[in-house]
Amino acid sequence: MAAASDGRASAARSAVRSMLRYGGGEGPCGEERVDGMLVDLLLDAARPRGTESTRAAMERRVDLLSATVGVAGPDRGHVKEQRDAAVRELAEHLQATASPSDVIELFLRDLMRTGVSARYDQTVQAAYLHRAAAREEAGDIGGAQRDRVCAERIGAGLPDQGLLFGPARGRRRHHDSGQGALF
Repeated sequence: MAAASDGRASAARSAVRSMLRYGGGEGPCGEERVDGMLVDLLLDAARPRGTESTRAAMERRVDLLSATVGVAGPDRGHVKEQRDAAVRELAEHLQATASPSDVIELFLRDLMRTGVSARYDQTVQAAYLHRAAAREEAGDIGGAQRDRVCAERIGAGLPDQGLLFGPARGRRRHHDSGQGALF
């Protein structure tokens, strides 16, 4: 599980293969069986235990579920949904207990795209707006303006990315419907 959470999927698969071989498992240790067992182990480790509402426990859960999404196949879509819910819960926890920059850092890890969860989008948007206000008070007008632009894009349901090919040529009126943004 540690190898999978660190992004070393091949080492995690090798460990599961060895576990199946030495555990007296019958049948071949095909990739599908190994991946299935690894997903089950990661899901079990990511399951909330009792009153685990500390930041560290929630971050560990997000990391484990993110690793699980990387291993799980398309037939296990519920894993991505669980990871998205864990990311949303962590963002809300950070909003209540940490600085706005912590919520923004979570968002910038790109674990969940905008538009997946309105609650998550609102949490991230509020963090950008709170940080913009703090920056403005500290005299960082440029930083505050950038944060407001990011909050506006999130509020509009657009990812914080520029246009893929730049503005369209030949248009006399400027009408940005947001369709030119890379999703």
